[in-house]
Amino acid sequence: MIRNLSKKEKILLTACIVIAGIAIIYGVIIEPIVIRWKTINTEINTKTTLLLKNTRLLNMNRILEAEYAKYRGFLDVSQSEEEESRKALSEIETISKASQIYIVNVKPRSPKKLGNYKEIMLEVVAEGSMEELSRFLYEIETSKARLRISHFTIASKSGSTGAIKAMFLIGKIVPR
Repeated sequence: MIRNLSKKEKILLTACIVIAGIAIIYGVIIEPIVIRWKTINTEINTKTTLLLKNTRLLNMNRILEAEYAKYRGFLDVSQSEEEESRKALSEIETISKASQIYIVNVKPRSPKKLGNYKEIMLEVVAEGSMEELSRFLYEIETSKARLRISHFTIASKSGSTGAIKAMFLIGKIVPR
């Protein structure tokens, strides 16, 4: 039958067979390889992104662990609120002696609840010079006992020119 075809028909038949062969090879071999290659490339990109994210999280974890190590000593849970108040008063007394101020009065206030924590509040009335009171303020704020001054009032002491009377509201945050 091929012998009976003209030259143009033979060229056209050959072209059709070549095109059909290429289509079959493309559909059976090339297209599945391309699809698999794109799938693997997408997986590689996803895994690379996940690896970078996990690396950042791991680095952040190391930073957080180092930061946590700084405060680990502060996380000791005391037996009671009275024990925490005693520690706070002891720290205030030590700081007042170092700052050379005279503590006139200390009154405990009711603790404030702050979620999983509570803040023990102490009202401290003290006397001293402005320099001594400033040193006291600084030492309280930078103490390792986590003391914080939430409010203070300063007034001149009656009958004395150099002495100043101050009232401090000092708090200490402790776990419940």
